[in-house]
Amino acid sequence: MPDEQAMLIAIPLRHLEAALEAPGDTIVLPAGGPGDLDSAASETVVLVMPTDTGADEISAATWRATFVRRVPYEPGDSWPVGVPPTWVEEHPAPEPAGPVPSATAEDEDEDEDEEAGPQSFLEVVDLAPLPRQEWLFANELVGKQARGGRYFRPRVPTLVELPD
Repeated sequence: MPDEQAMLIAIPLRHLEAALEAPGDTIVLPAGGPGDLDSAASETVVLVMPTDTGADEISAATWRATFVRRVPYEPGDSWPVGVPPTWVEEHPAPEPAGPVPSATAEDEDEDEDEEAGPQSFLEVVDLAPLPRQEWLFANELVGKQARGGRYFRPRVPTLVELPD
């Protein structure tokens, strides 16, 4: 039996707390770039590492949700319905998409280094903080080389193997 995978994401704590107060069963979370969103099956566990927690910041997944789907979004579209209001307040409405400028060879080289890509969103259910005994620390989820530092935060949704 293959190891169970989870989607690891990082989101500021204020947006997670605001999402809990939103009406409805589903929540739309900003994901940075697409990362592994298209590789995740429905009902995949989503582990969330809260950021911007001040002195309490730790490199651990302390929240959990269940993945429903990647929310379709094209640059220039309105933000999806269900995104936490705190996130919407901090991110001005997108500009309508205009003509795409032609890329030069130099631009293409720069794009290869960009991991995040266009803004992406995921729909989840059952978002909640984990009890302390269920927290999963970065060193349990991501190899030392991939972490790159003491306070690892995934820039985009990343599929990881759950520890035994």
